[in-house]
Amino acid sequence: MAKLHREKTNEDLSTLSRSGTPVNSLPKLPPIITSEIDRTFLLDLNDYIRYETDKLSSGDDDQRYTIYKSVFNRIIEHVSAYKPLLTAIKKEYEDTIEAIKKGQREADFLHGKLKAMASEPSTIRNYRKRADELDERILVIQKDNDRLQKELSELQQKPRTKKDSRMIPGLTLEESTDLTLLYRNYEKLDRQLKELNISFRTRYVPKSHKLELKERLDNKVNERDDLLRQGQIYRYKRSKLKIAVEAAQAYNRVKPPHQTVGDAVIFALAQARGLQKQEKELSPGEGQQQRDGSPSAPQTLTTTSFDDDDPSKEKEAEMMLEYIEKFNELFEDGMYEDAAIHAANSPKGILRTSATLAKFRDVKVHGNVRSPLLAFCDAVMASVSAVGSKPNHKLSDECVECVLNENRLDLLAHWIAQDRLSLNHQIGDRIVDHCNCQVPCKCSCQALAQNVYSKLHLYRQAVICMLKQGRVHTGMEYAKHKYPLSKQEYLELLRTCPSLPLMHSLVEEDSEGTRILPLGVVILVLLENSHFDLVIRFMQDLQNTPSADDQNSSLFHSAMMDDVDTTAEQWDSLVKLLQDQGYEETSVKLLSSIHVLSAVKTVLYDSLKVESPENEPAS
Repeated sequence: MAKLHREKTNEDLSTLSRSGTPVNSLPKLPPIITSEIDRTFLLDLNDYIRYETDKLSSGDDDQRYTIYKSVFNRIIEHVSAYKPLLTAIKKEYEDTIEAIKKGQREADFLHGKLKAMASEPSTIRNYRKRADELDERILVIQKDNDRLQKELSELQQKPRTKKDSRMIPGLTLEESTDLTLLYRNYEKLDRQLKELNISFRTRYVPKSHKLELKERLDNKVNERDDLLRQGQIYRYKRSKLKIAVEAAQAYNRVKPPHQTVGDAVIFALAQARGLQKQEKELSPGEGQQQRDGSPSAPQTLTTTSFDDDDPSKEKEAEMMLEYIEKFNELFEDGMYEDAAIHAANSPKGILRTSATLAKFRDVKVHGNVRSPLLAFCDAVMASVSAVGSKPNHKLSDECVECVLNENRLDLLAHWIAQDRLSLNHQIGDRIVDHCNCQVPCKCSCQALAQNVYSKLHLYRQAVICMLKQGRVHTGMEYAKHKYPLSKQEYLELLRTCPSLPLMHSLVEEDSEGTRILPLGVVILVLLENSHFDLVIRFMQDLQNTPSADDQNSSLFHSAMMDDVDTTAEQWDSLVKLLQDQGYEETSVKLLSSIHVLSAVKTVLYDSLKVESPENEPAS
């Protein structure tokens, strides 16, 4: 290697001599390899490089650079004569490499920043959508928190009882931890307790209680007799007053010259007393005087007064009491299905009340069985045809609330179809609030609510239910024939249930060539409620659909030409919004339509301006 180096040095010197440059002007440097130590050093370096590079992977350039940098530093330290030169070379290389790395880092940073700026509109939309989802979740969590806080408050308000750590009498430790056995014993003890309560109330009473009841009965009988006597006296007086009034009215109609009103009244009363005497003669013994000396009432009045004390009515009251006691026995024995049917078929509907429903609501059952509340509601509705009357509005509302909580929409649909509910708008509102579907509705709640609203002639709410079912065309026709809506009501419908078919139906021309709402108003209303994606799809559909009048023009262009409510500033703001969101093609089409609309308005204004001076002399 030293020989090759000397030959290379001689060639360089000869080259410099041929070029005319004096050789003696260059500094002389000693050869790199001058001894066996240098040769050994170079061999060690080669072995080191080979050993280290073999351990590297193919794409690990930084480690390769580190290896050669270390070797170069060792060469600089070994060859002291070339140290300044090699150090300068190393510095230039390191500066160059650092500049390249810095440029690469800046390029990666700018590339990432450019990519982020390109995806910023979609990112903002995703953030807004995520924010809306989080708001909905926050509302759900807040409702759950309120419900749990309410339950916690109710639990805290309940009286606390001390825990009894003693063993249950008659049960071993193993039996005390057997849940099935404990439930069986609990039901047995509960049944025994109810039987004891019923026996205590009905079979065993103190003897003094019987005496009290007898005294109360005597007092009630005496009170009844006094009331009957007073009623007979009042009826007798009423009959006399009635005769006097009729006689006075007859006198006022005729007004005889030789008779006064008093004479006419006295004559009528005397005639009535004569008739009463004749009746007494025909039926002696029925006209006896009362204890206080006043005359007895006529037989007809006395007979009427005793109709109120018909024994059949007393038997009916006793039957009702027995019916109620039977219901209480069934209820306390846990026979809730039988108790529900018994209450639903009660005479005169004495148990078809909200109080009975509340009693069933308080019962909690375990296992996969029908709740007693649902059993009562079903029994009440099933007995409507037999009873002949529907439950009142309050009971109907509570029954509907029960089936909605149980998610038994099939029962509710059957009740509405069979006309077994006293319908009101609260029932329709409950059904609508129960629906959690997105448009269109999948759970049939909106269809049931529509049926209720239609029967109540609440056509606006019925139209909203149709739109939430996705039946836009049917809903618009229904509104046109049943309940013509105003523009403000159409805007409320658009805010309540926005959809692409509804937007098309609002801006399409009818048979008379008119549109329900202007195009710009529809778009701006949806943008107010952040339905940007729906607006984009709507505009693109209209721009890609040719007009029926002119195949070279789009539906969007014709609808925009008919829009006189939207200002130029509003259209310009819409164009800017589309450009900011990255919809260049849609914004260009909208801008071209704006320019055409502006040109048409200018031409119409100029033509009107030209025609006005020509018409002034004629006028």
